[in-house]
Amino acid sequence: MIRRRNVLGLMGAAAGLAMVNGEARAATRAPKSLDLNDERQLGLVLRKLRYGLDGSLTFWWMRGTRYGVVDSFATPFWDMYIGTWYYVRDLDGDNYEVTVASANYYTPVGSEELLKVFRNPYTNAEVPVKYAAPKARRSVVGPKSGSVFGGDGMPGMKTTRATDPGPGWIEGEDVVVRGDMVMGAVPVDPASGARPMHVNDWSTYVGKLADLTDPAQKNPPAVQYFTDILTWPAWLQMGDQRGSYVSRCYGRKVFAYEQMPAIWRRLFEQAHPEAARDPVGLVKGG
Repeated sequence: MIRRRNVLGLMGAAAGLAMVNGEARAATRAPKSLDLNDERQLGLVLRKLRYGLDGSLTFWWMRGTRYGVVDSFATPFWDMYIGTWYYVRDLDGDNYEVTVASANYYTPVGSEELLKVFRNPYTNAEVPVKYAAPKARRSVVGPKSGSVFGGDGMPGMKTTRATDPGPGWIEGEDVVVRGDMVMGAVPVDPASGARPMHVNDWSTYVGKLADLTDPAQKNPPAVQYFTDILTWPAWLQMGDQRGSYVSRCYGRKVFAYEQMPAIWRRLFEQAHPEAARDPVGLVKGG
């Protein structure tokens, strides 16, 4: 359920909503004010912030730190450098298809060198760190399912997933919209030994009000504030250790590989040189 918040009305936003929806006919149906209490408008604004409208290549980068948190005490694990890139294609109605790839890398806290072995501070074990090569995948997204992540089922697990956009509000010259993904997974057979899993991916997107109501601005700049709170991943070999796996990150939308942070590009080219030679072709061929 989306929590409701009152926001300021904006005259002239009918044209902006028409561009958000990518359909000229929407101009005749759009209200004369931007109402982020309206679920459809909220979903369309989130699309413009997160993905854009015109099918152009879009990149996102995020930089942050991963922590282990036990009894409210946070222990830094590593620094995170995250890259995501995609194309978007309109489908019927307000639905659209996202072809996405991502590549995530870790370094020791305060270092710029790729982390290959992690000494777990809770178990004192040395755990190898592996980095999956980026692969393109397609997802169908709609106004009430704004996230492309966490949508795959898990064998032997019963999963629940919530991605309702919002709330959203206007603050001065900015539009702020939350786009969270919350997922839970429990074993179908309690005797299987599989551990329950819970994911809270909390994203807050911020863009300029003028961009979001401008029909000529199809893919505006935006920033992202991200926090996640997760169950320990299996590869950390935590056993029965209490606590949570937590990150805090900041990110930005850019529009070319060369605009991605130099550290991320270097780590990408080091860990996955074949994919780094043609990241755009990866999603074009996805």
